[in-house]
Amino acid sequence: MGATTADSHRVIRVTRARENNLRDVSLEIPKRRLTVFTGVSGSGKSSLVFDTIAAESQRMINETYPAFVQGFMTSRARPEVGALEGLTTAIIVDQERLGANIRSTVGTVTDSNALLRVLFSRLGDPHVGPPQAYSFNVPTVTGAGAVTVSRGEGRTMAQKAAFSVIGGMCPRCEGTGHVQDFNI
Repeated sequence: MGATTADSHRVIRVTRARENNLRDVSLEIPKRRLTVFTGVSGSGKSSLVFDTIAAESQRMINETYPAFVQGFMTSRARPEVGALEGLTTAIIVDQERLGANIRSTVGTVTDSNALLRVLFSRLGDPHVGPPQAYSFNVPTVTGAGAVTVSRGEGRTMAQKAAFSVIGGMCPRCEGTGHVQDFNI
């Protein structure tokens, strides 16, 4: 049986990845599919994707250049991994901001957000709840207190009020992660 090309495999097989905080992680990632890695901070998502899979893909690409060209490139060490099978060229989408708008994402820049919205509008459950159920752009606001109203001739009246609006966006930075305070 002859050697098979990496693209003929249906999965990328990672065996015993030990880069950074990974501890002998093994998994299979389906090829030709959108794959998303999620998890809590420090769980190893970036170590697996950027420091293991993408790093080895880039190293393999760099080895295809002539030795003269490789002399001008940064050399990359092989990542701490037992085996990587079925690996081809990786398209790396890092965590840097994409453009001037702080809310720009891969989805907004590539217009894939619009396509996903159409897809979900056709296939999804038509009622998912109010905006607060799925949007982080709705602030959480709570407050309570009393307002003193002057009625003239020394008469005042205190009115107590309380309110709460549930959402997910920080009311101070409006979901941008940055606060600009101006001293005027």
